[in-house]
Amino acid sequence: MLKVFLQAPFLRLTLFFSTGILLQMRFDLNVLWYILLVVSLLVWALSFVPKIFKSYDLRWLFGFGTLLLCSSAGGLLTRQSWEKSVWKGVVKEREYRVEVLDEAIVRSDKLRFRVGTGSQQAIIHLPADSAAYALRPSDSLIIRANFRQTDFSYYRNHLIAAFDAYVGDWEKIEPTGGGRPFNLRFKALEFRRYLLDRLRRLIPEEDGFQVASALMFGYTGNMDRELRQTFNATGSAHILSVSGLHFSILYGMLYFLLSFLGGGWWGGIIRQAIILPLLWGFAFLTGLQPCVIRAATMLTVWGFGNAFQMRSFNFNTLFVAAFVLLLFNPLNLFDAGFQLSFSAVLAILILYPRLSELFTLRNPLLRYVWGLSCISVSAQLGTIPFVIYYFRQFPVLFLVTNLIAVPLTAVLLGLIPLSLAFGIMFGDAGWLAALLGGVLCVLLTALRGLESVPNAVIFFTSN
Repeated sequence: MLKVFLQAPFLRLTLFFSTGILLQMRFDLNVLWYILLVVSLLVWALSFVPKIFKSYDLRWLFGFGTLLLCSSAGGLLTRQSWEKSVWKGVVKEREYRVEVLDEAIVRSDKLRFRVGTGSQQAIIHLPADSAAYALRPSDSLIIRANFRQTDFSYYRNHLIAAFDAYVGDWEKIEPTGGGRPFNLRFKALEFRRYLLDRLRRLIPEEDGFQVASALMFGYTGNMDRELRQTFNATGSAHILSVSGLHFSILYGMLYFLLSFLGGGWWGGIIRQAIILPLLWGFAFLTGLQPCVIRAATMLTVWGFGNAFQMRSFNFNTLFVAAFVLLLFNPLNLFDAGFQLSFSAVLAILILYPRLSELFTLRNPLLRYVWGLSCISVSAQLGTIPFVIYYFRQFPVLFLVTNLIAVPLTAVLLGLIPLSLAFGIMFGDAGWLAALLGGVLCVLLTALRGLESVPNAVIFFTSN
């Protein structure tokens, strides 16, 4: 473990940055962080003094200054992020001009929207009528609302400061003059909506469409609770959130298709120059969600190392992604998705090599099944504490589930874009749409069958 710590510099940077986050959340060390920041910069500058720089015994000064700088930066950025999640407006009903920031999430007779109110974000609920369904990200509204500070940690970790349970009086404002300024994320969400409309034409069955839209585009706003519980109970909920699994599958497919470029230096560079933009294109299709950016960042770092035949160290790659995401929003450290994703990948990096070496199999099919089982077991062992804490349940049959769900996910990630491309070009995807619906039906039938097995889920009750 000491070797890992020494060979992964971003592991150390992330640990000290996270220490600053945790200390700030616990003690609010506002003035102390500025003092530590000045001290760290002085130590850093001192380490570059020629006499000290050339001294082997004093090299630790540079590392100490860097780690101290990370801790103070973590504390200061956490305080700034926390201030953004504290509602600064008045707590009474008044008129606000807001901008819709995301797609609606359907909640029975209401639609939930994330909106911007100037420098802060909030949640509003509108009646589920045709006018609300027609709203798009970037739309501007005039609403009458009584915003209150949110106490939900999920919202505050995503820098959402306030909510209003129900907004009955609202009006959409049409853009004037030059229209709306360009926003890459809004364009991504607009294109995703277009593809979702095309996807619905291919998959008329509602449950199948909900699974396909979540699996390919990360859209779960219309998913009903029973369907979501089926995936939670069988340990396959991870395939509904576009993450490292999806990007790894797509990366593997593209790498195989481009294998004709060979393994030389130029072949590797050209291969990654094709693959990485395509992966970010996929991230664009999903609306550039945080979990997607996390996965794309990890593979991009790894891909650059692969392209230039650098010695890619997986632990360091993982913590590069962690550091970047915490730098962007330190409160990601307390987000369930962030914790589940990184604990799963970290467990795979630690446990998978050891588990896979327990048996040596020559049969390719058996070797594939064993490798998939080892990955599934490693990831599940890493996420057990968080699954129990957040969901109060543990899926006993997760291994069997993943042996079915992961290969079918790979098939669907190939079928969905192929079917959409045929549908857009020719107006009808024909047998591809039928095949896509059949694979979705097999997946849902298998998961529901596993869910119905007695004692397939262990539930934990909170005291």
